[in-house]
Amino acid sequence: MLRRTRAARVLVAGLLTTGLTVAAGPAATAASSDGRARAVGCASPAPRALDRLPGSFAVVRALGRPGIAAGASGGVPVYWTGTEVHRVPLPPGNLAGEVTAINRHGLMVGTLRHPSTNATTAFSFRIGATKVRLLPGGIAANDVNDSGVIAGVGSGHTGVLWKNNRVHRNLTVDGSGGAYGAAFTAVGINNAGTVVGGGSRYIGGEWVGVGLIWKAGPPGHARTLLPEAAPGEGYSAVAADISRTGRVVGHRLFTWGSPVRWDRPYTQPPTDVAVPTELGAEGYSTAISPNGRLTAGYAPNRWAEPGEESGAALVWTGIGGSVITLPRLHPLGTAEAHAAADDGRIGGYATGLPAPEEPETAYPVIWRCGGAT
Repeated sequence: MLRRTRAARVLVAGLLTTGLTVAAGPAATAASSDGRARAVGCASPAPRALDRLPGSFAVVRALGRPGIAAGASGGVPVYWTGTEVHRVPLPPGNLAGEVTAINRHGLMVGTLRHPSTNATTAFSFRIGATKVRLLPGGIAANDVNDSGVIAGVGSGHTGVLWKNNRVHRNLTVDGSGGAYGAAFTAVGINNAGTVVGGGSRYIGGEWVGVGLIWKAGPPGHARTLLPEAAPGEGYSAVAADISRTGRVVGHRLFTWGSPVRWDRPYTQPPTDVAVPTELGAEGYSTAISPNGRLTAGYAPNRWAEPGEESGAALVWTGIGGSVITLPRLHPLGTAEAHAAADDGRIGGYATGLPAPEEPETAYPVIWRCGGAT
């Protein structure tokens, strides 16, 4: 969530401009096991701000083929060609929403919101079309693979897959009215057809959040991503995205989030992923590139004191998950990363700092990791 930085911050001299690229300064580094910095495979990831519609918030949530990105700006779904922003043509009704994913063939998916009722509708869209296509029974569309299979949530608040604008598969969990909660979601799908999502499970007298995974092939119930929280532990497991090879990224959620990753065959608890110590213990993984080499996320650093670093966009590189803090548009601004591509692009937002009486402005940003492919 975009948050206002403290009034004690230093003001920017001058204005951020469209298409601005900010030099990253020293080469990007990550902490090694002995605490010293070392170079890793994400050289000079300078942020490039894209055009935006009027409004205080804009974000890149999806990356397609080179030069194509999508997300939200001014409260509505948009896409970018280069740095130029384009509105997704919406049905009548003063709708809000965002694009959440794009496949390599340019098929976009996302979710619309009806401000008067707060109801949501899933949609798909291709560049050049005159309108979006509403997905039957869909209340959210979260991901799409290169075969055009869309993962999201249906009107029954359960996971659904669509293809060719029809329901392709209704996802199920074992005992959805008993051991598992009746509501669950599908958040990611890879080209093999493996689906990842989340729901809740009744364990030891309490409901806890669990990550769920559905294997491709004949329809079957979801498996729970370990661990299954013991009674009284009170934490949840949240899955966010899945790579081509089946690596799942997400976080454990207790008082705050702690980033983790799961690997096939999903028989072991997840591996903890580091957050830079100067940004505190809290962090979230939001997306993984299809080839699994880049994981995007952020650390909100919500307890930073005046003059200290605010929230930061993060990227974890390679198999070992070395972590890099991506450069901000301004040292006292905040940033988050929400998309990752095989060609080294990372998408998200970064804030500029206007005068204290003005709303903080979030600019849609793409970072480019050199040496990441």
